[in-house]
Amino acid sequence: MEDSRPLIVFRVDGSTRIGSGHVMRCLTLANAAALRGFGCFFVSRDLHGSLATKITSSGHASILLPQEGPPAPMEAGQYGQWLGTTEEHDSKSVIDALSELASDRCKLVVVDHYGLSSTWEASLNSTVGIPILALDDLDRRHESAFVLDVTFGKTAANYEGQLTEGTRALVGPSYALLRPDFALLRSPALQGRDARLSHGTVNHVLVSMGGADETNATLWVTDALATLLENRSFKIHVLLGAAYPHRASLDTLQATLGNRLEIHSDVAEMAALLADMDLAIGAAGSSSWERCCLGLPTINLVLAENQVTVARLLASGGAAIDGGRFPTSEAPDMWAKRIIAPVLASSTLIALSGTARDLVDGRGAGRVIAEAFSGLVRTSLLVLRGVTMDDAALLFEWQCDGRTRRYALNPAPPTWSEHLKWLQRKLNDPYCSFYIAEVAGIASGTVRLDRSASPPPPTATEHEWREVSILTAPEFYGCGVGLRMIRALMALHPEEDLVARVLADNQSSQRLFAKAGFSHYAPELLFWPQQTNRGIS
Repeated sequence: MEDSRPLIVFRVDGSTRIGSGHVMRCLTLANAAALRGFGCFFVSRDLHGSLATKITSSGHASILLPQEGPPAPMEAGQYGQWLGTTEEHDSKSVIDALSELASDRCKLVVVDHYGLSSTWEASLNSTVGIPILALDDLDRRHESAFVLDVTFGKTAANYEGQLTEGTRALVGPSYALLRPDFALLRSPALQGRDARLSHGTVNHVLVSMGGADETNATLWVTDALATLLENRSFKIHVLLGAAYPHRASLDTLQATLGNRLEIHSDVAEMAALLADMDLAIGAAGSSSWERCCLGLPTINLVLAENQVTVARLLASGGAAIDGGRFPTSEAPDMWAKRIIAPVLASSTLIALSGTARDLVDGRGAGRVIAEAFSGLVRTSLLVLRGVTMDDAALLFEWQCDGRTRRYALNPAPPTWSEHLKWLQRKLNDPYCSFYIAEVAGIASGTVRLDRSASPPPPTATEHEWREVSILTAPEFYGCGVGLRMIRALMALHPEEDLVARVLADNQSSQRLFAKAGFSHYAPELLFWPQQTNRGIS
């Protein structure tokens, strides 16, 4: 069967030399988009095998472009050392790939690469005209529809004069691309962290220097922490990516430290691991936002030029400690006494945690999707399809969003196991009709009919009334999805009598159902009698 899903193409590289952060944040956006009905295709020229496996195991397609020559040596202030060919040639390779992918389905090209500039973007624009989303943090010129820069302390003013007319600058950590488990675990993680920090205990310290760490900052920081173990009882946790090339040196240290050191390799449940930590020492890259989301106090190390601004701004804002640059000539034990030991005071950790958690809520991927596709959702045809268990993860993400729970009859978000049981029960219920709303192939909300337990309206007939429940995807609020869902439901069920229960405080939904033709028969109850809906188009 031919794939008709809307398509997003990602141009990104990742290796021991480049690091894995670019690929991982693109993968986060791709996974969020795939839940909403997109197909995602990765185009890379330099890609570590473990990252390629992550992409394909997540259900996305990928191709590897041929290396055209050795990468150019890096000079101060230049970021093109990882491309291996000219930008013009690279853009032509991507254009060729797009032509083979049925470019009419492609709705967005995402580029996350320091070696690709406005020259590459202009070449793509002139040939295929597909909107481009550029992920960057270099305050440089772009010829894209969107620029995403999640650096704390920046605003759209940082790109003034650097963008073409109509380009939208999505700036600040509220757009940070985190996996959905960070938003879902955020509340319990913060509660647990506050309880531990209030007792002044530091039991678990995490070392996280990125997925590759070619310079082996991991070993140096772990050595530094080890010098503090004699008078303290904390345990060291080291987080490694699959591209880490120095595992033997770390294994040697573990043999010395025993159970005081635990190594975590290529972790899948990252949010759960970070939630259990009391302090992190990490690279000041994209993983900074994961730590902020869960309020994890952090000492940042700068391992690459593009991390300087992040480390400086987080430190100046009181959201992290700036541990300096690595490599350094300073001995690990001296650095530990100067940087780590003072931070172990609980008052410092409490202050860091409180400031960091206010920067990122874990819902950046939804915000980016909203910015990129709300116009398409607002203007395209909406259709309903039946919900299946394959939709469980997306429905769970929507159900747990605070904006969804605000006016829910039960404001407490469900657990994952509760959600799965509820969904299975609904799908097995012959009196339940459950639909996903898709607009231009993009999942945009849900609408459901259940046997009604509400009091019937005074004009009730002998028909059995069914109750309408709707949920608009939080990222597409204001796009007219709710009204179109109700009308599509009416068209599918023209012979049924429908009621809706809407809390009195939820004025927007009250107006929505009234606009769809429902009438009040109690302060929180509305109805739509089938006698009035026959023949609706």
